[in-house]
Amino acid sequence: MTYDLLPYLNSVSLAYWAMDDGAATTSGSGFYLHTKGFTFAEAYKLASMLHYVFGLNCTVQNHKNQPTLYIRAESIPLFRSLVTPHFHPIMMYKLR
Repeated sequence: MTYDLLPYLNSVSLAYWAMDDGAATTSGSGFYLHTKGFTFAEAYKLASMLHYVFGLNCTVQNHKNQPTLYIRAESIPLFRSLVTPHFHPIMMYKLR
């Protein structure tokens, strides 16, 4: 994975990613973007891209020895403002 992805990382692509492979935490305080198809190094690179492009504060968590991106609680208002306009109404449950 290279930083050549940066031009394609926008609020629309983030919304589609979240609708497809995203989930709010059970407490609703954060949001997971499932990255189990990536290596940990690639997941860390994705987290840095999300921070660079959107200013989102993300961590990489180990879930059953596979990486998962976690958007921290303090970034949730920003995350929601970015993706909500592009979310299909039937998928809005993922943002609760």
